[in-house]
Amino acid sequence: MPIFEYRCQKCGHEFETFVWSSRDEETLRCPKCEAEEVTKLLSSFSSKGSLGSALSSGCGTGGLGGFG
Repeated sequence: MPIFEYRCQKCGHEFETFVWSSRDEETLRCPKCEAEEVTKLLSSFSSKGSLGSALSSGCGTGGLGGFG
């Protein structure tokens, strides 16, 4: 499901919402102050088995992948 993060330009409130179409985005309002002036934020992506979890699980003690 497409979840996007937004920041209200009027009050600074950050919120997440589902956006199914460009029409949904055109009618989007801040849930705190009802302003229409909202900006889409860049958000990070994470998934199960991401690089972060692979790095934290460890790869052994060799730093050269067995070439040293």
